[in-house]
Amino acid sequence: MGFFEYLFENYDLVIVELLNHLKIIAIALPIAIGVGVPIGIFVSRNKRLAGITLYLASVLMTVPSLALFGIMVVLLAPLKAGIGVIPAVIALVIYSLLPVIRNTVVAVGSVDRRMIEAARGMGMTNRQILFRISLPLTIPTIMAGVRNAAVMGVSVATIAYLIGARGLGYFIFAGLGRSRFGMIMLGAIMVSALGIGMNYGLLWLEEAITPKGLKIERGK
Repeated sequence: MGFFEYLFENYDLVIVELLNHLKIIAIALPIAIGVGVPIGIFVSRNKRLAGITLYLASVLMTVPSLALFGIMVVLLAPLKAGIGVIPAVIALVIYSLLPVIRNTVVAVGSVDRRMIEAARGMGMTNRQILFRISLPLTIPTIMAGVRNAAVMGVSVATIAYLIGARGLGYFIFAGLGRSRFGMIMLGAIMVSALGIGMNYGLLWLEEAITPKGLKIERGK
């Protein structure tokens, strides 16, 4: 059965698995951002601590994705949560932390110290400096890390099918098991299209939340 023939005959299933895939990403990515950005901001104040944190995150990234999913299944099995969305989300959060933390550390470290000192001279608190100066200036770099995490997450999430979380991985692995080229191509194309769509969607979000003055500066 060809690609288009399978797509038209199984349109409802494609929508269901696409939504399952999006659900995993929609849960994991905000958690990775909510954990990774604060960690990046905190460790950026100490170069040694930042180096250790990035090293540990890099080590986690070297664990094969299939092995990490398997580890999550074993660790969560006693809690009766070893199969399904929960281990998939945790694995994706772990994989997404490195690009988010790394880009946050780089972004915060690149803020002009003269601007920080000038703000302190005006009587601004550290909290005000963070939210009014540092974070607005670092949005493009942090968002680049978020985009990397999102695109990578879309790809890695295909393996979630093997631990009962469903998603677009169904078409790839079921197609391999049945030797059906159309199913495999459908899964591969859908995952690629979703990754590209996520990247452009986050680019639009970055453009929307980037301060206007910074846009003008980048446009020069």
